[in-house]
Amino acid sequence: MKNTFFYREFYKRNLPHYQPENGIFFITTRLVNSLPDYILNELKTKKDVFEKAITNINASKKKELIQEFHKRYFINFDKFLDKYKESPKWLNKTEVAEVVKENLFFWNNKRYILLAYCIMPNHLHIMIKSLITTKDIYESLTNIMFGMKSYTANECNKILNINGQFWHHESYDHYIRNLKELRFYIDYIQKNPVKAGLVADWEEWDYNWVLRNWEDVEI
Repeated sequence: MKNTFFYREFYKRNLPHYQPENGIFFITTRLVNSLPDYILNELKTKKDVFEKAITNINASKKKELIQEFHKRYFINFDKFLDKYKESPKWLNKTEVAEVVKENLFFWNNKRYILLAYCIMPNHLHIMIKSLITTKDIYESLTNIMFGMKSYTANECNKILNINGQFWHHESYDHYIRNLKELRFYIDYIQKNPVKAGLVADWEEWDYNWVLRNWEDVEI
């Protein structure tokens, strides 16, 4: 039985979202106004060109190409987040980062299993596995992210003494299909502060954490 209000296995806004029950998901969400329109338009143009180019390719090959494109799309997207100097960097403030961290762990083993997280100055990476919260109903990714964003936005705005939108309305999410992908994205989460030039070693970053036995989680 599905949560019919929140649960949709697949939907599409600006990005595709594939959300099977009991899945492991790599998710990136960013602060509002953390990227300018010209960068977003550049990414969208590349996406549109790609989608036209694969129109007549057979379904099996198309699926493989789409998965590879989305990985490259995300990496480029994340590089822009790391480099865009005009972005708000509210998550750099310790009190703000603590609100996000505490909320992530509050719902750990209730709505999801938290495998990893990294709080960057203007965005957040998390790896979670959804759990059943009531009989035969998995907590949907939509519900999880809505709850996290709503609570943390309200609390962080109080700390910063600001009003209005805190998080960008849409998140990037990727369904983890195998152990190889899980290793890739866990490694990505760990090393994001290093790649962004913020620290020399990932363990130096205060808001970076990986579950010790993450490889034992069933995919």
